[in-house]
Amino acid sequence: MMAMLEAKVVEIGPEALSPDDPLLILFDETASQQLRRVSIVQRFISSTDHGFHLQIGDQLRIDDQDYQVSHVGKLVENNMNAIGHATLFFEPVPKQPQHNGIYLTPYQLPKIKVGSLISYLPQTH
Repeated sequence: MMAMLEAKVVEIGPEALSPDDPLLILFDETASQQLRRVSIVQRFISSTDHGFHLQIGDQLRIDDQDYQVSHVGKLVENNMNAIGHATLFFEPVPKQPQHNGIYLTPYQLPKIKVGSLISYLPQTH
């Protein structure tokens, strides 16, 4: 059984949230100042010995808002383990999904703030 991974939002860039773009760009605290302008900076507060792993059907929770994972891009696992990076998309999975994308339902941007908890919740398989 994979354990849950949790991160705390420590910074939200001035250009990170847009009602017109149904996405959130995540990085850890190694992100450059330029990236931080458009990103949500997360600090992992719990971790698994096995690193980050998420797949279709798993859940992602931001505070008390639950999302179902409908697609995980092929670069997500390595990027999350290396630099805490993925892009969360709150939209249908396109024909050519982003390699760094986690696609989520429902298609609604979460309310997110500094201090929000992001929980990556693998199903018990």
